[in-house]
Amino acid sequence: MRILFVADAASIHTRRWLEHFRNRGDEVHVASFRAFEVPGVTLHVLPTFGLGKFGYFYALMVLPKIFARVQPDLVHAHYLTSYGFLAAFAGLRPLVVTAWGSDALIAPRQSRLMRYFASYAVRHANVVTTLADHMNPAVAELGVPLDRITATPFGVDTDFFRPAPGVEARCEPLKLICTRNFDVVYDVATLIRALEKVFSRGRQLQVDLVGDGPLRSELVDLARQFGIDSHIQFHGHVEHQVLAGLLAGADIFVTPALSDGNNVSLNEAMACGCFPIATDIPANAQWVRHGRNGYLYPPGDVDRLDNAALRSSARLENRKIAETRVDWRICARRMEALYQGLVERQG
Repeated sequence: MRILFVADAASIHTRRWLEHFRNRGDEVHVASFRAFEVPGVTLHVLPTFGLGKFGYFYALMVLPKIFARVQPDLVHAHYLTSYGFLAAFAGLRPLVVTAWGSDALIAPRQSRLMRYFASYAVRHANVVTTLADHMNPAVAELGVPLDRITATPFGVDTDFFRPAPGVEARCEPLKLICTRNFDVVYDVATLIRALEKVFSRGRQLQVDLVGDGPLRSELVDLARQFGIDSHIQFHGHVEHQVLAGLLAGADIFVTPALSDGNNVSLNEAMACGCFPIATDIPANAQWVRHGRNGYLYPPGDVDRLDNAALRSSARLENRKIAETRVDWRICARRMEALYQGLVERQG
């Protein structure tokens, strides 16, 4: 097939799809506002002329020209309120659009304009996909029947993300990791407040915070204010190989997000055998059974997060869940079948 992705080429999630279909032998193109070269994939940079988000609308004139040159068998746009809307409004067909999380669960409820963008994208797509079943009703509310929506997680490479030998035998200090970005929706501040209580009782932890974002300096200051900054390493963004190593060496994974699509970070941690402590939201509850293979706590509740028992006895079960339900190969085959069905219907 010849496939045109309309998506952020710099995103690791986009790149994995690009690389998969490239490796399969398909001709792959990506139209993106951010220039990021993926070997074997043709990049088409969308101009904004320095106008920020207002410049995005110039893409409405450029996208049809890219489409005419490439003549793809199908177009796949990722994220409803940006690339999804642009691809739909530009009239690119046949069109698959994928909702990632906040673009369906949060933005349409906060802004009439974002709701219009998201609704337009799904109503003018041939196929709509999400990252998890719990997202489907929210997408349906935007004006598309449930039977036109299918959930396909991004998936995890369980050969790459796997437990390290000997970690289960380690005593304190246990290693705790959080790989969520430093933005409001991920609520890493609640984790730092809970850690202050844990350390005040003499518990020994080594903490790795992997990510970045607009709240980074605020979170560093908060850790310093509590006097726990010497126990916490702020890594920023790291290479995928480094991330896999940090997760494989960790005992506990915490995801304090207030909202999520499918929590790929959680899936990666489970594949590495980490014990998850997660907010009790649908994105996490679909993977974590409270008290069995992890702990769930109310979003933003410092005390309940602090009181969660720390254990590392669910390694085998979490690894099995990752292998059988969210392995990258399973998810990729589902997307391949979706593409093939769409192309055959058009032909």
